[in-house]
Amino acid sequence: MTPPSRLRPYRLAAAVAALLLLVAVAAATVFGVRLLTESNRWVERSHQVIEQLEASQSLLAATQAASRGYRLTAHPSLRGEFHRAGPQALDAALELVRITSDNPSQHARAQSLLRQSTQQIERMQELVDIQDREGQKAAVAAMRVDELVARMHGVNAASEAMRAEELRLLAARRATNERNANLLLGFVLLSLAVSLATLWTLLVSLSRENRHNRNLEREARGALAELQRAQTMTERLSAQRWAISEYTGLLQSAQNLDEAMELTSCTFERLLPHLGGQCYLARASRDFLESRASFGRPAISSSDALPPGDCWALRRGQPHHNRAGGGVRCAHLEHGTSLAAISTLCIPLSAQGETLGMLHASGPVDGGEEDNDAAIIELMGEQLALAIANLRLRETLRQQSLRDPLTGLFNRRYFEESLRREMLRCERRRLPLALLVLDIDHFKSFNDSQGHSAGDAVLAHAGRCIASLVRAEDMACRYGGEEFTIVMPETDAASAVARAEAIRRAVSQQTISHNGRTLGAVTVSIGVATFPQDGVTPELLFEVADAALYRAKAEGRNRVLHAAAGIG
Repeated sequence: MTPPSRLRPYRLAAAVAALLLLVAVAAATVFGVRLLTESNRWVERSHQVIEQLEASQSLLAATQAASRGYRLTAHPSLRGEFHRAGPQALDAALELVRITSDNPSQHARAQSLLRQSTQQIERMQELVDIQDREGQKAAVAAMRVDELVARMHGVNAASEAMRAEELRLLAARRATNERNANLLLGFVLLSLAVSLATLWTLLVSLSRENRHNRNLEREARGALAELQRAQTMTERLSAQRWAISEYTGLLQSAQNLDEAMELTSCTFERLLPHLGGQCYLARASRDFLESRASFGRPAISSSDALPPGDCWALRRGQPHHNRAGGGVRCAHLEHGTSLAAISTLCIPLSAQGETLGMLHASGPVDGGEEDNDAAIIELMGEQLALAIANLRLRETLRQQSLRDPLTGLFNRRYFEESLRREMLRCERRRLPLALLVLDIDHFKSFNDSQGHSAGDAVLAHAGRCIASLVRAEDMACRYGGEEFTIVMPETDAASAVARAEAIRRAVSQQTISHNGRTLGAVTVSIGVATFPQDGVTPELLFEVADAALYRAKAEGRNRVLHAAAGIG
């Protein structure tokens, strides 16, 4: 007869102990899950505050951009955009105040940010009202740039302080969350190990409970894994939103299209390294698009240049997504390559009803539920389109402010700025500088007899001759009327006179045709002055060169005369 087990007297105690351990595990699991849920709620609250702060700043920046654009262009759509974005910015700031009510320090910062945003928008509204009542010039005159910049800096400083505090809270909450998860997992694993060891020594009849406990263990681990996966996904989305926000801010500071393209390429490769593609920009003629930037390793190649009709996104004016060959294929994609395992996306870049380009991306098909690549690319496309439109508008305004539209030469404003700058540079380097002042002979009588359109043809002819004979470092300008100026850095008197003679001969020797008839001979008189011999200030140097010009006219015109005797 088999002797009774020596553990029989302890079975009840072991069962009770095992039961108590299991109860403790269950209670700890429930408490830990509730604790983790609460921690996650606070983490989500931090993300919500950061997202709302970014939305508030973005809307305030949009309000300021619309106000500034309206002052510069007086376009009604920008005024409407200002009145739309302003209330939205205040609503976003109010929402930020609301959601930070459970944090006194952040609540105070949010209230401060609301006050500063309100003051900034009220000031912008005053400028818009002045422009509506008194006109664009009055609004520009009333604008106090230092005040607006100081206020915007105050808003940015308050925003950065609030963001830094919330990021600190987020890091602390994540650390607490991870610590609680690790403690819970350790306690559960340790308790289950002891329980299983105790139950193993009990009767075979307890094996069913043993299997049940193992199932509980697997479920607990699965719940923790799912929780960690959700947390990882949340962190990934937050990082993507932050990168898009940073990309938007950097785009607003880009000085030209090349910088915008480089920034787009770097951001795309950082956010979506598994995809590749190209960014196309439309030519001025709008009949073709050319690739200006490429990024990553595309799954299928696309043409470097394409007509708008080759892309379904450009035809329809909306994104065109082809997933595993389940859509219409764009003609600019490489022919002969199967789309069965490829996903392609074309995003039209449009702003204010004008197609500026197209963003194309391709990669392997990913059937995961967490795939948000298309949303990221579309968001990047929207921001890039706005940046391209702003850069082109800025370049157009800059050219209009510096160039004379008839001759293509620089205007008087650019001449005055350049002359002063180049004289200071040559003075520091102890180098000479020459100034040529040109005037078309008998232009008034020619203009009166031949008509203003013929006079414009003469001015354009003189401008072309001057532009063709100056160096790259020279600055040729139309000073006003029929008078031109040329600033020639690092040029002595003899070289300046020789260049002036070449210009005089070129103007007089070429034939001008206008409206099917040949105009009469055109000559110019040129006065030359050099720095520092003839003047040490821009005003004095110009007066000396202008006086030399009038002497040349008095001595018979069609000649070059230097301010100093014996040269000319």
